[in-house]
Amino acid sequence: MWKKLFTPDEGGQPKNSRARISAWDVVVLSFKLFFQQIQFWIRPNIWMVLLSIPVITAPGAKAALYRTVAAGLRDPVLTHTDPRQEIKAGFLGNIWRALGLELIKWLVAAVIGISAWFWVTQDSWLLRSVAVINLYGFVLWWLAIGYLYPIANEKPKSSLLQIGKAALWIAFRRPFESMLFAVVSTLLHLLGLVLLGPILLVVPALRSILHLQGYWYLTGQVIPGFMDLVEYTEKYYD
Repeated sequence: MWKKLFTPDEGGQPKNSRARISAWDVVVLSFKLFFQQIQFWIRPNIWMVLLSIPVITAPGAKAALYRTVAAGLRDPVLTHTDPRQEIKAGFLGNIWRALGLELIKWLVAAVIGISAWFWVTQDSWLLRSVAVINLYGFVLWWLAIGYLYPIANEKPKSSLLQIGKAALWIAFRRPFESMLFAVVSTLLHLLGLVLLGPILLVVPALRSILHLQGYWYLTGQVIPGFMDLVEYTEKYYD
């Protein structure tokens, strides 16, 4: 029903939006929603941390977090979302698929890195200059990885290859917006690594909110936070 209400235009925005939304607006909304409903977001974040103790289960826990965050974002009043049930369903249903997604993510990065090293170590400056292509490839992949889990969550029947191609296409088509999302996400990740401790209970959820809303924004989907609460609730739960 709401797909009829919002149809993406050439810029990836809903045609009937009252004002044109920018990528920066999405970033600001992500922080705003997180701090307004922090009590809710901490709960799935804690579950993710607990489920990530064995390294092999960390990707599945991450997929479960994205599923729960997506459900929470689409439930602005947070009355229809049970974090525990969403985490359980997301973890059990995606543990192996998410592991494959992580392997692909790091495998692509490794291939780009090895290729760059090969060209950089060549004697000819002309051959060494080929490494610039690897640099562009690395940047494009860095922009794309933030969309992997949102796409996997939105398209559960897509193959890992299809998910990777879709993420690369979004990053290639909208590089400047993707750059903003990637920079903010990376800074948050670095903040979490430096501070550790309690910050781990908030950063993953905040990054998930940013990645999901960034993906929805660039694909022209509804972002509930930009709609009137009453209007969205009536239409979504109609």
